[in-house]
Amino acid sequence: MWSELETYLDSPSCIPEKGILKVEHLGEYKLEIWFEESKDVSVYELDFLPLLREEGSGEAFRPLLNRERFSQVVGRYNLTWFDSDTGEYNENAIDISPEAIKWFCNKFGKLVKK
Repeated sequence: MWSELETYLDSPSCIPEKGILKVEHLGEYKLEIWFEESKDVSVYELDFLPLLREEGSGEAFRPLLNRERFSQVVGRYNLTWFDSDTGEYNENAIDISPEAIKWFCNKFGKLVKK
């Protein structure tokens, strides 16, 4: 799955997203994600746990298996988890591009509003 995502992100069919407007943690590893669209929004629900457990997710995402850390997600263009020790956006922060998140939502999520 992760290699399929990389192929998509490197392809000409990858459409730049306007960005993530907001994200709400719904409990466990589920998120409600609001994407900016032309004069509207689309809203998806996405269970992140299968993505985090998927082979190839890498060390960078391992800290998100901690539910407390996962629940601290912020949606401002990207999905971002700030450094858990400092609360800053630095080398220990985790962020995922809106293009990657939209791909995950289309493939594994549930469209709530279009």
